[in-house]
Amino acid sequence: MSVSGLKAELKFLESIFDKDHERFRIVSWKLDELHCQFVLLPPPPGSGPQPPPPLTIHCNITESYPSSSPIWFVESDDPNLTSVLERLEDIKKSNTLLLQQLKRLICDLCRLYNLPQHPDVEMLDQPLPAGQNGTTEEVTSEEEEEEDMGEDIEDLDHYDMKEEEPVDGKKSEDEGIEKENLAILEKIRKNQRQDHLN
Repeated sequence: MSVSGLKAELKFLESIFDKDHERFRIVSWKLDELHCQFVLLPPPPGSGPQPPPPLTIHCNITESYPSSSPIWFVESDDPNLTSVLERLEDIKKSNTLLLQQLKRLICDLCRLYNLPQHPDVEMLDQPLPAGQNGTTEEVTSEEEEEEDMGEDIEDLDHYDMKEEEPVDGKKSEDEGIEKENLAILEKIRKNQRQDHLN
């Protein structure tokens, strides 16, 4: 995936789950990491007991994303959380792997803590907004690479032709040289070519 495609995916996530979201928050992101919080309970309306702190979740995104899955971890020893994160590996690889994993993560965490699923989670099934999907850019760049390779081959053909041209040009250079000297000159050229190849 292109860098711009990943960036678009991360910006899309941030637009849904901003820092004030009631259930899941994208606190910060870079191209290689995502820092999130899962809010366990909304703040109480009165001055009652303080709610538990949000669950902090980290995600490392490798350079080979989406070919290799992002790596998720949480600052907790709870085996239930560990199993939730391990299940993310079961998601089929796609160009929106991060979106699909995040959807699964939020749904599983809601289930684990007996919380209702937030409706914003369904937005993760939507395609990225027009012009933000990195896959089209990736295809374009692959097509450009193929075109460049084709041009390179054409360039090589052009160079091959140039190598053949001097043979014809040598004949005009060789005019006026006696046959004996021409044979010696040809042997020297042949030896030089052979030395160059070795």
